[in-house]
Amino acid sequence: MIPKQAVFLFFKASAQNMQIPLDNLKSSLRDRIDLLIKIGFGVAVAIGCYFVVAPFATAILISAMLCVVTWPFFIRVDSMLGHRRTLSAVLMVAFLAVIVLIPLTILVIFLAQQVSTTIILIREYLHAPVGKILEYPEVTTALKQIATAASKGILTSTASIVNVIIQILLIAAIAFVFYRNGESLANKVQGILDKVGGNLSNAFSSILVNTTRSVVFGIFGTALGQALLAYIGFFICGIPNKTLLAFLVFILSMVPMGPPLVWVPVAIALYLKGDMGYAIFLALWGTFAVSSVDNFLKPMLISQGTPLPMALVFLGVFGGLLSFGFLGILLGPIFLSLGSALFTAWLAQPVRTDTNPSSTPPPERLSDESGTPPAKE
Repeated sequence: MIPKQAVFLFFKASAQNMQIPLDNLKSSLRDRIDLLIKIGFGVAVAIGCYFVVAPFATAILISAMLCVVTWPFFIRVDSMLGHRRTLSAVLMVAFLAVIVLIPLTILVIFLAQQVSTTIILIREYLHAPVGKILEYPEVTTALKQIATAASKGILTSTASIVNVIIQILLIAAIAFVFYRNGESLANKVQGILDKVGGNLSNAFSSILVNTTRSVVFGIFGTALGQALLAYIGFFICGIPNKTLLAFLVFILSMVPMGPPLVWVPVAIALYLKGDMGYAIFLALWGTFAVSSVDNFLKPMLISQGTPLPMALVFLGVFGGLLSFGFLGILLGPIFLSLGSALFTAWLAQPVRTDTNPSSTPPPERLSDESGTPPAKE
């Protein structure tokens, strides 16, 4: 190893040769070390914060999305109540619970109950054939394996249902905090955008708000359209409780591949009852009318409030859905809108050209008038 005294003498000699004071060299090294320590500490804190917040990221984003969309209505409620912010926040959370959260909870519980009911119906329908099939030992072994896998699936589904209920409660609690401290949080977000975006901070803020509202309106508009089409199909087929089934389609439309969870079992039930024509009609109607409307109606509604063209909105919605899951419906258009704003601002900057002729050195003269090269001085 190189002795420390040799390293010190090397830096001292280098500083003397470059006519740099040794004290300045020491302070420069000290400042760089301090900067590296601060950067490392900041990165460690950021990583720790990420792991702490990551389990609640979905609830935080959904709460922020709901608050951004309903913020104008919240301002009216707060003004009517004499700017009692806590009471206004409680009323808004109660309103969201009645409109959104409670129906979702009821839907989850309803679907959990329907699993057992469906299993019982299938068992009764297949009771006679199964009795004959069970005479073969290979079939019995296979059915035991299937039953074990089904039991594990039911336990996993139960855990998922509990997780959904916990997430719904977290959304309500976080939404209350956002409503209660909305202005201060918005000012902090605007300060971050000012530091990151500079002159584009106002454009970024507008993109975040308008795109979020457009995505939410697009999701609810598409869900309403799919529920209406599903109601028409159920009405034609003479399905009882078609209003309830259409409401389930409306709720499940907010989940990828949600509507088939409603109309596919109904079509199977029609087939088992012997209504072959209605079963085929409902299957075709659900595939080409109910489910396919999501492919063009949602991007069309979202594009109404964003600066993106229809094609980029389409890519943002479905690309975000494939990359980030359900939240990608919101994150995809936002990322593309921010990228489009940055690209547009970069194109708007003028090209730097040096127009001062005195700043460019004249070209070297290779020869004089006689054709001989100039003599060296």
